[in-house]
Amino acid sequence: MKIRVTDYRILRYRKKEVYITISFEIDYPDGKRINKCTVNISKIGYLIGKVPEYVTSFLLLSAMVYTIDRSVYRERYSEDGWSRLFDVDFILPAAEIYTANKEQIEGLLSYLTGDYWICNFASVPLVGIPQWSESHYFDDVKQVNLFSGGMDSLIGAIDSMERVTNGTIFLASHNDGSMGGPKSDQERLLRRFKHKYFGKFKTFGSPIRIEPEFSQDSTCRSRSLMFIAIALQVAVFRNVDIVIPENGSVSLNYPLSPSRRASCSTRTTHPVMFMKLRNLLASMGLQIKITNPYEFMTKGEMVNTCVNQTYLLEVLSDSNSCGKRARKQFFKDNHQATHCGRCMPCMYRKAALVGYPDRTDYGMTINRLFREKVGDGSDDFYAMINFLKRDLTDEAIARELRIAGMGRFEDLDAYVQLVKRTREELKCLINAEGSGELKGYIGI
Repeated sequence: MKIRVTDYRILRYRKKEVYITISFEIDYPDGKRINKCTVNISKIGYLIGKVPEYVTSFLLLSAMVYTIDRSVYRERYSEDGWSRLFDVDFILPAAEIYTANKEQIEGLLSYLTGDYWICNFASVPLVGIPQWSESHYFDDVKQVNLFSGGMDSLIGAIDSMERVTNGTIFLASHNDGSMGGPKSDQERLLRRFKHKYFGKFKTFGSPIRIEPEFSQDSTCRSRSLMFIAIALQVAVFRNVDIVIPENGSVSLNYPLSPSRRASCSTRTTHPVMFMKLRNLLASMGLQIKITNPYEFMTKGEMVNTCVNQTYLLEVLSDSNSCGKRARKQFFKDNHQATHCGRCMPCMYRKAALVGYPDRTDYGMTINRLFREKVGDGSDDFYAMINFLKRDLTDEAIARELRIAGMGRFEDLDAYVQLVKRTREELKCLINAEGSGELKGYIGI
């Protein structure tokens, strides 16, 4: 599918509200269509002109990629039932740096979204973007954390704010107006932080709003790139590290079955994705360190080792880990729940909190999911329990990780042990909440 980025413009809605609009021409099989992406730069404007142009371009590129990802309905326009083919003409300031790294960018985007990307770059000047007056707002920032509103980013923020004593943590967030949940999660937790950690963190005031004019696809595999691009603006300006807090089980996303190696396996924080991102930034001349301190921890281990576990348990119900919260038709046990209770992020969350007071509301219990046996509502759950039934050796796990591109990783055995601990954590959930029939099914 041919896609052309045609222009970007500056819009000023009010004195302090400034947006970039990016326009696209998309050649669908049934005709051409125009789409636009709007990026609110009102809060990020101070950094324009104070970081290299190609760093600002990384933010524009991430917004373009996200808009393309959302604009093309995967089920309808895929080449093979999942992967789409994008042949894109991008326009960016400092495009020569992106042209020089074209193959790496294509590889990173393809790995992240599961699509085929052909990227062409042409230069345009960085014009019309207001540069804010001098400010010392960022002077004491010692670290930048990605902050999504999920439980892992909550734990990461708590740990960082507790440990950094001589400065502040910058919490980088994004929201899409067509998906209101994440914005509410982020803002709700930030309000809680103001009481507990006042003066310990900084933000852009509210999550950076980046949204397409119209959206068709909801898989949103490229969303994480925007969090990173937003974080990069502050990190480069202050020359500090970026922390991406994510439990190792979700990062690794070990496939529950061979059929789920691609379409059902998100790669947002996968070790291979991290490697590709670090290599790309290094090739562009950026020495910013990007780490995930929880890379070898399960979600339960993150809870167990949280620096302020008492506060975590007090506020964790204000976070949201659910991947399918909008599909209320499947909330058969609690229609008012905040979490579906049937997706894998919900399973990992519930398993992590076994033995702790969990005030999260789930739309379905694991016993109902087991009883229903068929239908979309139980697909993830049955993949999980069949995964738990399998007798997996260390070598079988290692072989699967090699298939995922990790054959040359020095820490391969540590990832193998992570998969084994993840399985045990999920089995503890079944043991704690499952019926006798369910326990017998997986051999507990």
